[in-house]
Amino acid sequence: MPIPRRVRDRARHLRKVATSAAGFGVRRLLRDRPEDAELLGEALLGELDELKGMAMKVGQILSYMDGALPPETQARLARLQRGQSPLPWLELAPRVDAALGPRAADLDVDPVAVAAASIGQVHRARLGDVDVAVKVQYPEVRETFEADVTQLRRLAGLAGLASSVDGQAIVDDLRDRLVEECDYAHEARWQRQFRTWFADDPEVRVPEVLADYSTETVLTTRWCDGVPLEDFLDADPDSRNAAGLTLARFAWRSMFHHGVIHADPHPGNQLYTERAVVFLDFGCVRQFESAWLDATRRELCAVLDGDRVGFREAVLDSGMVPDPRRFDFDEHWAMQRQLWAPYLTDDYAFTPGLLAEASRFSRPTNPNLRRLAIPPPWIWLARLQWGLHSVLVRLRTRGAYATLLRTALEEG
Repeated sequence: MPIPRRVRDRARHLRKVATSAAGFGVRRLLRDRPEDAELLGEALLGELDELKGMAMKVGQILSYMDGALPPETQARLARLQRGQSPLPWLELAPRVDAALGPRAADLDVDPVAVAAASIGQVHRARLGDVDVAVKVQYPEVRETFEADVTQLRRLAGLAGLASSVDGQAIVDDLRDRLVEECDYAHEARWQRQFRTWFADDPEVRVPEVLADYSTETVLTTRWCDGVPLEDFLDADPDSRNAAGLTLARFAWRSMFHHGVIHADPHPGNQLYTERAVVFLDFGCVRQFESAWLDATRRELCAVLDGDRVGFREAVLDSGMVPDPRRFDFDEHWAMQRQLWAPYLTDDYAFTPGLLAEASRFSRPTNPNLRRLAIPPPWIWLARLQWGLHSVLVRLRTRGAYATLLRTALEEG
């Protein structure tokens, strides 16, 4: 089935999403039943998977952000991480031929997709005696963004009336990242860069890009074996603990040493082996300005060191407090200490209680909700942190996270 591209068609699908969510909200008030949450998940899965693009990306985020939706709904949406409705290979083969020319004949492609993501889908192939992964961009997927942005900016504008978050700026920033994702040459450059940065880490694997078989719409890399998160959850504790430390080290070393993050941390972009984690899909990479990153680093160091004076100075330097006289620094201190609790001890075990406790600071009882000037970079950091911790909770991992984070901060 082709991807809906016209504004009217995509708006109709998004209205179905909104109607499903609203109906579930009413039913939950009357009868809080797991069956209703499962039906919501199935409805959202079908609509968002068909839409692909930005709408599917939002669904992927919701699928792993624990607490955002009922567990039964998230369990259904988790299937978005690998995709449920790939396009037929016959629709994509001409795009590979057009992109690669005569070199396309070198690829013996399995027509059954192994993953169907928001921008394109992945097929396994043989290139001579080498196994490779070929990612092909959906036809005209970039044209769907403006339709989705129009709808999401309206929703974000309404949400902004009840908080200090500039939702429209955040949607625009997400759109910019998705536009970058549509350029596979851009993604290939970042993938090669990350591969170079982590070449000395045996527990981090980044697949090699095959430049002669990659263009703006086709990306070919060496195939890497591994299992998805769901299949790794029953691994032995030592393997899960090692994987958790690898995920955190990759995230915080990227940010504080290199000033960038892999900004799409959903579990579909990782594969697990007994000794390493394979990181995939470098289309969504977020760079941070040095001034904002420096203030964030100083704020975090103050949190780790229990330095209330340094914390206040760093928060003010971040530009997130327009009026210090009306800001509750004690509440903000308590929030940050909770959010970064895993890094305050060298023997931390991730449990669901971490996310539940952290979520209370997003409730209306937080006096700072309308007093923070939250910039888009902070949202990307929060998304990375929340997404990473959600995966670590699911892994039931424990380890020396304080030492890990301090090492990353000192490397910067």
